[in-house]
Amino acid sequence: MKKLLIILGFISAILSVILSVTPLYKIAVFPIIIAFICGIALLYLAKKKQIKTKAIQYVFLLSIISLSFVIYKSIFQETEVDNTEELEKLDESSEEEAIKELEDLEIDD
Repeated sequence: MKKLLIILGFISAILSVILSVTPLYKIAVFPIIIAFICGIALLYLAKKKQIKTKAIQYVFLLSIISLSFVIYKSIFQETEVDNTEELEKLDESSEEEAIKELEDLEIDD
């Protein structure tokens, strides 16, 4: 049980660090939560069985680092919307084409 929690904690903590520095930083919240849950469970086992806590510290350290990256990016990164006029023109032209195609259809009863 201890080894499974350590492996799962490390994998989720490393995955959260990788995801937090990419543009997919919002997805990194889920591995952070999993790493914290594994870390808390490992703390419980460490107090119960008197085992070493180095692995637990590393799991918590990696998850705190990735959580700080996610918070930083969500506060300071702005989403910029470029020229929307081109998209509106494209949308209007495709709508006009669809209307023309529908008018050209002949429905036989």
